Amino acid sequence: MAGTIDMPDTPPVAYAIFAHCFTGSRFTPAAARVSKQLTASGIATLRFDFPGLGQSEGEFANTSFSSNVEDIKSAYEWMSQNYAAPQLLIGHSLGGAASLKAATELPRLKAVATIGAPFDPAHAVLHFADRIKDVDDHGAVTVVLGGRDIVISRAFLEDLADTNPEIYLPKLRKPLLLVHSPIDETVGVDNAQLIFRVTRYPKSLVSLDKADHLATREGVAQRAADLIGAWVEPYLVPDYSPETVEAGAVSRSAKGTRFADTVRTPVGELRTDRAKKDGGKDLGHTPADLIAAALAADASQAIRDAARRDRIKLEDVAVTVTPEGFGFSRQIELTGDITDDQRRRLLQAVRPLTVSVRDIR
Repeated sequence: MAGTIDMPDTPPVAYAIFAHCFTGSRFTPAAARVSKQLTASGIATLRFDFPGLGQSEGEFANTSFSSNVEDIKSAYEWMSQNYAAPQLLIGHSLGGAASLKAATELPRLKAVATIGAPFDPAHAVLHFADRIKDVDDHGAVTVVLGGRDIVISRAFLEDLADTNPEIYLPKLRKPLLLVHSPIDETVGVDNAQLIFRVTRYPKSLVSLDKADHLATREGVAQRAADLIGAWVEPYLVPDYSPETVEAGAVSRSAKGTRFADTVRTPVGELRTDRAKKDGGKDLGHTPADLIAAALAADASQAIRDAARRDRIKLEDVAVTVTPEGFGFSRQIELTGDITDDQRRRLLQAVRPLTVSVRDIR
């Protein structure tokens, strides 16, 4: 099977697997965009093509819902052996149904999420319901799905008929998130309601408003990823210990970018980049932005500290720092019932605009 791992800029907090929709591939909008967006939550995600689809070997006619479940389990074991055991399993549409069944057989998994998943995997038959008689007569039928010829075999249909979600769904012992569009015309939202009804807590059903089934509308897949990333965070056990920074900052190049960096400070991380006009992609704050912000915040804090210490009734401080050539200009506005002498004392608390840097090479 062919696959792609979308990695965050920093060491992954956790690993995940994404199972794509019926006759889709790892490049469909939901699979690609959700996986890429999850990197913002520190999650590395493997998206792969089921056999006979995308760039994976094999014949689709020889696959089935049950074999897809086994494929997910195989991808899970491969990730466990080569990276780390995936803690999150995500599936879209029929891939979501397969993920729900696979999740009952993956004891190390921490959580599972679905996007537009059907309650009954046999829902996939609706795509070609008018051709089922041809399968009975000839053993297989070729249908056009997504602009491609897809061979549907009798074994495929028989496997769907033998699959009963009311048997395996109650066995799911993982936290579950169901993301579903209320206007999904391919797989109605009632499917999510049925899944929610027969599964155990903890479980959540979240509406992905104004979304089509394939998540092709701009921003839909990314919004789904943000929902999943925020929901799963309490269930994850970090696979690495973040780099400890006692003081100052440590900057490391962001993978796959020209100028972006991930900067870690004692209280967390932030992203920097150059502006587009300077060859970057506006992926984060520019260094000049951060210097200006630091100078503005430093002045504001110094003034408020002096006002508190001297019991001056200061209402507000507004500090504007603007780049000028190779330096900066700073404008300070103080609001409050203060005297000229108090204003002078407060402004004296501000450090001058000078920075000393000693390079250690």
